[in-house]
Amino acid sequence: MTESVDTLSWLDRVEATLNRYHEGLVREVAGRLVKPRNHWPVEELIARSLETIGNTPVLDRRVAELPLASRQTLALIGHSRQPVWALGNLIEMVMALGHENGLGAVLDLLNAGLLFPVLDTFWTNSKVKLATFEHWLGVVGSTTLLVFSPPEIAQRAIGVEFDLPELAVETLSPTTVLEADGAEFLLRLGVLWQRVAESPLRRTQTGGLFKRDVDRVSQDALLNAPPPDALVTVPDLGFWILSLGEVEGVIREQDGEVRAGALPTSWQNGLWSALQSMTANLFRLRVWSPIDGWRGGEEVIGNPFPSAYLLLLMLLAKLEKDRWSDCATLESWLHAHHPFWTGESVRPSQRKPWVETFLLGLAYPLRLVQAARSLEGNTLVRLSPLGRWVLGLGGVPPLPPQFPKTLMVQPNLEIIAYRQGLTPQLIARLTRFASWKTLGAACQLQLEPETVYRALEQGESFDSLARALEQHGTRATPQPVLDSLRTWANKRERITVYPSAALLEFTTPADLNEAITRGLPVVRLSETLALVANEEQIDFRHFRLAGTRDYGLPPERCVEVEEDGVTLIVDVVRSDLMLETELPRFAELIDRNVATGKRRYRLTPASLARARAEGFTLSLLETWFQQRTGDAATPAARLLMQGGQLPSPSLRRHLVLHVEHVEIADGLMQWPPSRERIAERLGPTALSIAEEHLNELILRLGELGIRLRPDAIDSPSADRGS
Repeated sequence: MTESVDTLSWLDRVEATLNRYHEGLVREVAGRLVKPRNHWPVEELIARSLETIGNTPVLDRRVAELPLASRQTLALIGHSRQPVWALGNLIEMVMALGHENGLGAVLDLLNAGLLFPVLDTFWTNSKVKLATFEHWLGVVGSTTLLVFSPPEIAQRAIGVEFDLPELAVETLSPTTVLEADGAEFLLRLGVLWQRVAESPLRRTQTGGLFKRDVDRVSQDALLNAPPPDALVTVPDLGFWILSLGEVEGVIREQDGEVRAGALPTSWQNGLWSALQSMTANLFRLRVWSPIDGWRGGEEVIGNPFPSAYLLLLMLLAKLEKDRWSDCATLESWLHAHHPFWTGESVRPSQRKPWVETFLLGLAYPLRLVQAARSLEGNTLVRLSPLGRWVLGLGGVPPLPPQFPKTLMVQPNLEIIAYRQGLTPQLIARLTRFASWKTLGAACQLQLEPETVYRALEQGESFDSLARALEQHGTRATPQPVLDSLRTWANKRERITVYPSAALLEFTTPADLNEAITRGLPVVRLSETLALVANEEQIDFRHFRLAGTRDYGLPPERCVEVEEDGVTLIVDVVRSDLMLETELPRFAELIDRNVATGKRRYRLTPASLARARAEGFTLSLLETWFQQRTGDAATPAARLLMQGGQLPSPSLRRHLVLHVEHVEIADGLMQWPPSRERIAERLGPTALSIAEEHLNELILRLGELGIRLRPDAIDSPSADRGS
């Protein structure tokens, strides 16, 4: 759940969840939350439950009725400002507080209607309703079990006492207190947004990134360089920014690609709002850890760090004013109380130090903690005023001084942004229309045609861009800069946008020329395509229409596949213009028969290799086949698409080709160049090869990117008797 936390959205989630409960469970939950005096219908019980969540006095009584362990669990959710938690992390925190039955405390909250399960697709797509919470726990899926408590509920528990020690260290008061400006991760999220906007990242089927994109992230200097005021080294910092960007909504996954999303709305509400949002999302990061760094993009079930993060912050909250603690003392307490680090089965790798990485590498740049050096040379930490406010323990701290005039715009289109004047709103604005080049006390940006075009597409104009530079500039914007902005804006504004239009495709260029000569009011788009702004201007009696298309409807099934699995026959009468842009991405045109209205394309190793290089994936190919042919992709098409990604088959001297999967054998039997070299099929994955065709088959496999290993052909002695 990445949407903003507001009353309506969370109440909608509660209502949707209660509607997935069985009637008996609804009555049990409402019995504790609403305490009805009559036997009301289920719909009425759900409505009364939602009313109770909005009734503060009644809600306070329900929280007060809870056992201490349940109240502390609810309070931890409230302090975190994160409504969604992994079930295992809540149990870990309850046990770390000294309660043996952590699951019992969570179940008590679920039964009381103050905590709700996040129901996955098994529950939302099936007719089965949740009868008991034990039933939900028993349906083990591939993802972590999650629960949520609306902020209206969880924040009512703030103030519950925790039996946590004050882990202060005896030291003289440090003379210099360090506190970050809070802008570091905002700037890097802006860089990440620009990188992904320029070129999306591609997901593998296991959820990771392709090697090329892994290299892009790991080698990006702006994402990975240590901050100017870095106190420790953060492992895989660029991937931590990537993980944070996903939960913040800066980037989003769509169709197997990671693309630029919307910059968070919290940035528009000021620095404190932006930092609070990032802090809440700290507890949702599950593919990065302060010990191992990035985990390849795969979620690790049982990740203990979100619960440990919150416990560390709550331990610091116990410190009295002007008292400090150190990372080693805090880590020792975690190792002694957190269930992940206690017990005889704990591996040495689990006890590698990491608290310093979290507090000084993440919490410090987020301005949650202050740091100092003791006279003995140790690094000390304590909560900052902002950290206390984020945890709900203090009032809103005063904002830092504002410096609206913070940009120096150079005639060569460079912008120098002095960091002390950068606000989240200004960072978001600059991210949209200028490219970040360096980050530091004075950040450098560059105005470029591509960045300005991108800003214009998002609603900016020449006037708004010039006004922004003038408002925040330390001096008047140079005339060459204004001239460049005006030129780029004028190019963009010459594009005509039609809210609705009709596209006409003519059989030949001559037919289009003849129609224009007769006075058809069209705008020529290509040799055979024309656009009519108003369809009422067309007198269709003068045209013989082969077909019409409504592009708001699903794609038309207009492609047939020949027996070879790679030749595609397009019915031009039923096809549309989108198909003309889709097929050239991964197929080659063979011929076009105007008389029959058919076009033939062929899938080849070269055409699909080109498509893969441009980011086309097997899942996209499967989707295309389903939409355009009505069937799954043919085995031959999948074979050519996967190419060099397939395991190498083994070739033995008795001339039987053994492949890895039945699907590969199907593809080889169907694809004509390979089928002609196969004598017969011996089994699901075994193919007999005529000796005279061996070398030719090896060449054909090479076209697919399938290489035989040097040791793939066994020696004759090894095959005797096999």
